Amino acid sequence: MKKLLAIFLAALLVASMALACAETIKIAKGSTIYLRTGAGTKYSANGVVNNGDTITVLTKGKVWTKIRTSDSREGYVKNLYIAGMGKNYADGTTYYSGSKSGKIKTKYASSTVNVRVGANKSEAVCIQLKGGTKVTVLGKNGSWYLIQTSGGTQGYVSSSYLSVGGSGGGSSTTTAKVTATAVHMRKGTSAKTGSVCILAKNTKVTVLSKANSKWWKCKWGSKTGYIYSKYLK
Repeated sequence: MKKLLAIFLAALLVASMALACAETIKIAKGSTIYLRTGAGTKYSANGVVNNGDTITVLTKGKVWTKIRTSDSREGYVKNLYIAGMGKNYADGTTYYSGSKSGKIKTKYASSTVNVRVGANKSEAVCIQLKGGTKVTVLGKNGSWYLIQTSGGTQGYVSSSYLSVGGSGGGSSTTTAKVTATAVHMRKGTSAKTGSVCILAKNTKVTVLSKANSKWWKCKWGSKTGYIYSKYLK
């Protein structure tokens, strides 16, 4: 009897620990970030995760945390993308209904601009971009813009160093038509990632982002994913 009670209590403890480690992804609405195979952007992607996705925290790190997605994929995301792990990078940000195009501006072409994990110059630098680099602008927080690079990295740039245009490839009013038969909408920017759905020829989709020239982020009905641009017109 005591042995059974001990097993029951152990199982209850494991279950409670699992529940305690359940978190959600918090990024720009309609956006995605890469789930990396290692703790850094140099590692390949194991698909993507979306805003609001429920994830399980496996190992907490100082900058990167290992997680498991609801569809059992494992990988790493930065702590600042996980709600509940301290101050979230998105606090106070107003997101655009459709993203805008932007370009990094510097006095000299060889100069670089810091992209930070939060809307403050005291926040850590996640990447540096050269003058003239094109980015997608997702929203604004005070005098800082939330941007996304062509590689999928999100962060904040001071308005002093960014020229913002009108609605670009990410505008929700931009549409495209599928030009081939049985085209996959995928979970990530690779043919190796899982299929969200298969679209018939001449199906119209909403283009959310053209930040990646080969893969466009699109929406069809309630489904969102990536379509190889070769099959869109």
